[in-house]
Amino acid sequence: MHTIRRAILSDLPFIYEGELSYIREIEPEQEARWREGMLHHLRQWVTDFPRSFVAINEEGEPIGYCYWEIHGESALLASIYVVPSLRRAGLGRELLNRYMFDAREQGLDQLSLGVRSNNGARHMYEAAGFCFTHETRGYRYYVLETT
Repeated sequence: MHTIRRAILSDLPFIYEGELSYIREIEPEQEARWREGMLHHLRQWVTDFPRSFVAINEEGEPIGYCYWEIHGESALLASIYVVPSLRRAGLGRELLNRYMFDAREQGLDQLSLGVRSNNGARHMYEAAGFCFTHETRGYRYYVLETT
Protein backbone atom coordinates (compact mmCIF):
# COMPACT_ATOMS: atom_id res chain seq x y z
CA MET A 1 0.00 0.00 0.00
CA HIS A 2 1.24 3.46 -0.83
CA THR A 3 0.05 7.02 -1.30
CA ILE A 4 1.15 9.78 -3.64
CA ARG A 5 1.37 13.33 -2.34
CA ARG A 6 2.95 16.62 -3.32
CA ALA A 7 6.62 16.75 -2.47
CA ILE A 8 7.77 18.38 0.74
CA LEU A 9 11.16 19.91 1.42
CA SER A 10 12.46 16.85 3.24
CA ASP A 11 11.93 14.80 0.02
CA LEU A 12 14.80 16.57 -1.76
CA PRO A 13 17.50 14.11 -0.55
CA PHE A 14 15.40 11.21 -1.90
CA ILE A 15 15.01 13.00 -5.24
CA TYR A 16 18.78 13.56 -5.35
CA GLU A 17 19.40 9.88 -4.59
CA GLY A 18 16.89 8.80 -7.23
CA GLU A 19 18.41 11.02 -9.90
CA LEU A 20 21.90 9.76 -9.07
CA SER A 21 20.64 6.17 -9.16
CA TYR A 22 19.13 6.79 -12.61
CA ILE A 23 22.40 8.24 -13.92
CA ARG A 24 24.36 5.29 -12.60
CA GLU A 25 21.88 2.76 -14.03
CA ILE A 26 20.99 4.25 -17.43
CA GLU A 27 23.70 6.82 -18.26
CA PRO A 28 26.79 5.94 -16.21
CA GLU A 29 29.08 7.71 -18.67
CA GLN A 30 27.33 10.98 -17.72
CA GLU A 31 27.86 10.83 -13.95
CA ALA A 32 30.84 13.22 -13.85
CA ARG A 33 29.02 15.72 -16.07
CA TRP A 34 25.85 15.34 -13.97
CA ARG A 35 27.79 16.09 -10.78
CA GLU A 36 29.42 19.13 -12.43
CA GLY A 37 25.93 20.44 -13.20
CA MET A 38 24.67 20.11 -9.63
CA LEU A 39 23.89 23.82 -9.27
CA HIS A 40 21.68 23.54 -12.37
CA HIS A 41 19.95 20.45 -10.94
CA LEU A 42 19.31 22.16 -7.60
CA ARG A 43 17.74 25.12 -9.40
CA GLN A 44 15.61 22.73 -11.47
CA TRP A 45 14.40 20.79 -8.43
CA VAL A 46 13.51 24.00 -6.59
CA THR A 47 11.80 25.56 -9.62
CA ASP A 48 9.82 22.39 -10.31
CA PHE A 49 9.03 21.74 -6.66
CA PRO A 50 5.37 22.87 -6.98
CA ARG A 51 4.97 20.23 -9.70
CA SER A 52 6.69 17.40 -7.80
CA PHE A 53 4.99 14.32 -6.37
CA VAL A 54 6.34 11.63 -4.08
CA ALA A 55 4.98 8.13 -3.49
CA ILE A 56 5.38 6.89 0.07
CA ASN A 57 4.86 3.44 1.56
CA GLU A 58 2.88 2.59 4.71
CA GLU A 59 5.92 3.36 6.86
CA GLY A 60 6.13 6.86 5.37
CA GLU A 61 9.28 6.12 3.39
CA PRO A 62 9.57 7.54 -0.13
CA ILE A 63 9.45 4.91 -2.87
CA GLY A 64 9.09 6.98 -6.03
CA TYR A 65 8.65 10.47 -7.41
CA CYS A 66 8.02 12.52 -10.49
CA TYR A 67 8.28 16.17 -11.37
CA TRP A 68 7.44 18.16 -14.44
CA GLU A 69 8.15 21.53 -16.04
CA ILE A 70 6.18 24.12 -17.94
CA HIS A 71 7.56 25.09 -21.35
CA GLY A 72 5.31 27.73 -22.87
CA GLU A 73 1.96 26.01 -23.42
CA SER A 74 3.43 22.54 -22.91
CA ALA A 75 4.14 20.30 -19.92
CA LEU A 76 7.36 18.30 -19.93
CA LEU A 77 7.87 15.31 -17.64
CA ALA A 78 11.35 16.07 -16.29
CA SER A 79 11.80 12.91 -14.24
CA ILE A 80 10.01 9.86 -12.93
CA TYR A 81 11.63 7.34 -10.60
CA VAL A 82 10.57 4.21 -8.71
CA VAL A 83 12.87 2.32 -6.34
CA PRO A 84 14.17 -0.76 -8.17
CA SER A 85 12.48 -3.31 -5.89
CA LEU A 86 9.02 -1.91 -6.72
CA ARG A 87 9.33 -1.46 -10.47
CA ARG A 88 6.87 -3.12 -12.85
CA ALA A 89 4.12 -3.10 -10.23
CA GLY A 90 2.16 -0.07 -11.50
CA LEU A 91 3.67 2.69 -9.36
CA GLY A 92 5.41 4.30 -12.31
CA ARG A 93 2.11 4.42 -14.18
CA GLU A 94 0.43 6.02 -11.15
CA LEU A 95 3.12 8.70 -11.04
CA LEU A 96 2.78 9.22 -14.80
CA ASN A 97 -0.99 9.60 -14.36
CA ARG A 98 -0.39 12.17 -11.61
CA TYR A 99 1.79 14.19 -14.00
CA MET A 100 -0.84 13.95 -16.72
CA PHE A 101 -3.67 14.95 -14.39
CA ASP A 102 -1.77 17.82 -12.79
CA ALA A 103 -0.66 19.27 -16.14
CA ARG A 104 -4.21 19.11 -17.50
CA GLU A 105 -5.54 20.73 -14.32
CA GLN A 106 -3.17 23.61 -15.02
CA GLY A 107 -4.65 23.98 -18.50
CA LEU A 108 -1.76 22.63 -20.54
CA ASP A 109 -2.85 21.05 -23.82
CA GLN A 110 0.33 19.24 -24.78
CA LEU A 111 2.23 16.83 -22.57
CA SER A 112 5.68 15.62 -23.54
CA LEU A 113 8.66 13.66 -22.32
CA GLY A 114 12.00 12.31 -23.40
CA VAL A 115 13.52 8.97 -22.44
CA ARG A 116 16.77 7.21 -23.22
CA SER A 117 16.34 4.64 -25.97
CA ASN A 118 17.62 1.90 -23.65
CA ASN A 119 15.20 2.77 -20.84
CA GLY A 120 12.40 0.21 -20.63
CA ALA A 121 10.04 2.84 -19.22
CA ARG A 122 9.40 3.96 -22.78
CA HIS A 123 6.94 1.05 -23.11
CA MET A 124 4.93 2.49 -20.21
CA TYR A 125 4.76 5.87 -21.95
CA GLU A 126 3.62 4.30 -25.21
CA ALA A 127 0.96 2.25 -23.38
CA ALA A 128 -0.30 5.49 -21.79
CA GLY A 129 -0.90 6.97 -25.26
CA PHE A 130 2.25 9.02 -25.75
CA CYS A 131 3.23 9.11 -29.42
CA PHE A 132 6.84 8.92 -30.55
CA THR A 133 7.90 12.08 -32.40
CA HIS A 134 11.64 11.78 -32.95
CA GLU A 135 14.97 10.55 -31.61
CA THR A 136 18.00 12.71 -30.95
CA ARG A 137 21.31 11.75 -29.34
CA GLY A 138 19.99 8.54 -27.84
CA TYR A 139 16.75 10.02 -26.48
CA ARG A 140 13.29 9.17 -27.77
CA TYR A 141 10.77 12.02 -27.54
CA TYR A 142 7.04 11.62 -27.11
CA VAL A 143 3.98 13.83 -27.02
CA LEU A 144 0.42 13.38 -25.83
CA GLU A 145 -2.18 15.77 -27.15
CA THR A 146 -4.99 16.36 -24.68
CA THR A 147 -7.32 18.41 -26.86
